[in-house]
Amino acid sequence: MNMLLKKDANTRRQYVYNYLYENIIDLTYKPGTSLSENEIAAQLGVSRTPVREALIQLSKEDLVEIIPQIGTFVSLIDPNLVEESRFMRETLEIGVIKLAAENITEKTLLQLENSIKMQQIVIGDSDYKEFLHQDDAFHQLIFQSLDKERTWQTIDQMNAQFKRVRILRLLTTGRSRWEDILHEHEKIVLCLRNKDVQLAQSTMKDHLTKGIVHMDELKELHPDYFKKI
Repeated sequence: MNMLLKKDANTRRQYVYNYLYENIIDLTYKPGTSLSENEIAAQLGVSRTPVREALIQLSKEDLVEIIPQIGTFVSLIDPNLVEESRFMRETLEIGVIKLAAENITEKTLLQLENSIKMQQIVIGDSDYKEFLHQDDAFHQLIFQSLDKERTWQTIDQMNAQFKRVRILRLLTTGRSRWEDILHEHEKIVLCLRNKDVQLAQSTMKDHLTKGIVHMDELKELHPDYFKKI
């Protein structure tokens, strides 16, 4: 169970929200899991009020479903929302990678290469949760280098459904897929270093599309995790 330190949260509601969000995203709380306000409050040592507030916020983000008179559940993964968030990422990241290829600095290239080294370490440790974090950090660096941090934050807020699919894919495919992602990142950096705009854009598009390509396979392996559409 992923526990976040209370001292890292500004408020109890934020602390509870962070705790639930992380455990939903990394599939500790699997899709369809029943959530009890009383149990969560007792586990985290808080009253029911911040738990209720956090659950309401998560429901607005389509990660929790609150059914009156029945209960509160971790939302099933919605393929339509996954595709929408992937589409937004692709649209924005292809635009950003063009800017990066035209304006990349040596400092940013070194930061991206260091990020790849961190990904190699995490793969060696077989830590899928940290690998997802390092994957996102790699992409975030590109946005930060162009003063587009708020754009990345918008992507991240919309990315929760897509993150669960990515986690599920990492768990299902094992280290071979992790290494594929790493090699794709290495290719992106090479495109940026060579200032090859077209190849950078096509590489990024392929990189972000592969998660959707594997979704039908994931739905067959874990049919109870996905919303029927």
